[in-house]
Amino acid sequence: MRIVAGLFLWGVGTGAFQVEGSWRKDGKGSSIWDRFVHTEFRDADSTDVSSDSYTLLDKDLSALDFLGVTFYQFSISWSRLFPTGVVTAPNEKGLQYYNTLIDSLVHRNIDPVVTLYHWDLPLTLQEQYGGWKNESVIDIFNDYATFCFQTFGDRVKYWITIHNPYLIAWHGYGTGIHAPGEKGKITTVYTVGHNLIKAHAKVWHNYKKHFEPYQKGLMSIVLGSHWIEPNRSEDALDISKCQQSVERVLGWFAKPIHGDGDYPEELKNELSFLPRFTEDEKKYIKGTADFFAFSFGPNNFKPPNTLPKMGQNLSLNLREVLNWIKLEYDSPRILIAENGWFTDNLSHKSSLVYFRVLNIRLMNVNFSYAAIKYDNIDVFGYTAWSLLDGFEWQHAYNIRRGLFYVDFKSEKKERIPKSSARYYKQIIRENGFFPKESTPSLQAQFSCDFSWGITESVLKVSIKVLKRLVLSGQFSFTL
Repeated sequence: MRIVAGLFLWGVGTGAFQVEGSWRKDGKGSSIWDRFVHTEFRDADSTDVSSDSYTLLDKDLSALDFLGVTFYQFSISWSRLFPTGVVTAPNEKGLQYYNTLIDSLVHRNIDPVVTLYHWDLPLTLQEQYGGWKNESVIDIFNDYATFCFQTFGDRVKYWITIHNPYLIAWHGYGTGIHAPGEKGKITTVYTVGHNLIKAHAKVWHNYKKHFEPYQKGLMSIVLGSHWIEPNRSEDALDISKCQQSVERVLGWFAKPIHGDGDYPEELKNELSFLPRFTEDEKKYIKGTADFFAFSFGPNNFKPPNTLPKMGQNLSLNLREVLNWIKLEYDSPRILIAENGWFTDNLSHKSSLVYFRVLNIRLMNVNFSYAAIKYDNIDVFGYTAWSLLDGFEWQHAYNIRRGLFYVDFKSEKKERIPKSSARYYKQIIRENGFFPKESTPSLQAQFSCDFSWGITESVLKVSIKVLKRLVLSGQFSFTL
């Protein structure tokens, strides 16, 4: 069972704040997350080092070598390059770090997929401007992006402007569980979202006009979503509510960028205070992505516990949401830019928990395969999230999402491959599911209307494959 022979891109991702550590080292400025952690978290000191990728880069590179990925998606810490956020002379140590990282990837024939903004806004911009509430930050972000294109663009062919703007707006300025920790004003949430869309569009046009002609790179924005299914598939009202639920999350950003340049009608009708785009802005924003970068994983998007009353069920069906994107946005090329699951910090060595997590990882690759082969969806790459255990935002170190285990209390912080890392390595090497020696279940050709889901039988298939790998010496249960 292969994905797309010779063409499909297999990768892994991290966020700078989650893994770099060294928050005050070598001239780095503070970010909103640095302040948030040191004011809101009891065990703030442990976040100062994290996986320590800033000083242990060679270990990250060895982990990438182990997997054999074709790309590495990482973010640049804005305040490591420019401590106040304003583009002046760059911090030389920070510049050296990212140049070394990018050069090392290119030397290994690993494509750098570079995210400009993964939530760690320089603190000065929050204090002086109010962060993303202020339109002035759009131009400052564009200046920062321009520097990155000028400095790294000769080696970077895939750019991400912003990672998951929905979570930035909602959790940073609505629920307050993310930095900068503001909460309560729904109007602010949508103002922030509005500014993030305009910031993305400005950077995209900047790149297309001044850099793409000779750098030949591609650019997008990572958008994330939950997936909702109706309790009663024959009930038109339940189906309509599910459609509205996804539009409020994914459509909020996807329709302006990948659609017609404007917000979904349902949002405009429901929210009288929703900012409006001018006709010129709609034209400017429409089509500002070279591919659809999609995030699907832990349920940061989980709605309140009213789903049963709304006739809705949360689902992990990646194949279904890929089909929704195909139908809504005219069959775009799709990069699965973030996908994975987690264990909690206490139970990650439990065999039962391990099988559940690995089964979800396997299931999602299966969904990707089915979407490509049977639904004719143009998925060209898959990003397993994340490369290694790190700081997991509001969960701190209470959950682990890495393919590689890191003992945060150790000095060496070795990257120890989990079983999921070994399994992903095998998938990458075979460009799919072991075509020569796979079990009959994995070789089967399914009909176009085959229904995929989480069942006990799928778990048994996973265990059967794992057992075969263990017995053949290709697989171990190191966590």
